[in-house]
Amino acid sequence: MNLDQTDRSILYLVQKENRTELSTGDIAEQVGVSSSTVSNRLRRLRESGIIVDYKPEIDYEKAGIPHHVLFVCTAPIGDLKRVATDALNTPNVVNVRELLSGTRNLLVEVVGVQTTDVERVAEDLDALGIDIETSEIVREEYSRPLGHFGSQLSGE
Repeated sequence: MNLDQTDRSILYLVQKENRTELSTGDIAEQVGVSSSTVSNRLRRLRESGIIVDYKPEIDYEKAGIPHHVLFVCTAPIGDLKRVATDALNTPNVVNVRELLSGTRNLLVEVVGVQTTDVERVAEDLDALGIDIETSEIVREEYSRPLGHFGSQLSGE
C-alpha cells in the first residue's frame, strides 16, 4: 500500500500521542483534513495491516506492580515463533520480541507484584525450552514516533 502525506501524518500523530489521547477531530485539525477523512484513513490503515494495534503505555510501578524485568533469552530457531507465542501466553508476561539472531533471540518482558511472580515466569520459560541468558530490571522506557511519517504536516 502506498502511503501519501496524509497517511504518514496520521501515523506520526497516532505514534506520538497514543490513539487514546487523540480524537479523529484532533488528528484532523492537526493534519488539515476532515474528521471523516481521518476515520476512513485509520480504517484503511488497520485493514491493510499497517496499524496493528493501539496499546496504552502503562507505568507498572505507579499501578502497584513494582517488579518489571526483561529476560534476554535463547530459544530454538526452528521453534521460535511457537515458543514466543507460548511465552506470551504465560501469566505476567506482557511483551515478547523475536530477534534475528541465533542466540539471545527472544526478549521477554515480565511484570509482577511479588518477586515470586517473576520467579514463576522464569520456571515457566525454562519448561518451554527457553534459556534465560540474562535478566535486567527495567527502569524506564523511551520511545518516539518515526519522523518519516509526516511530522512536517502535523505542525512540528
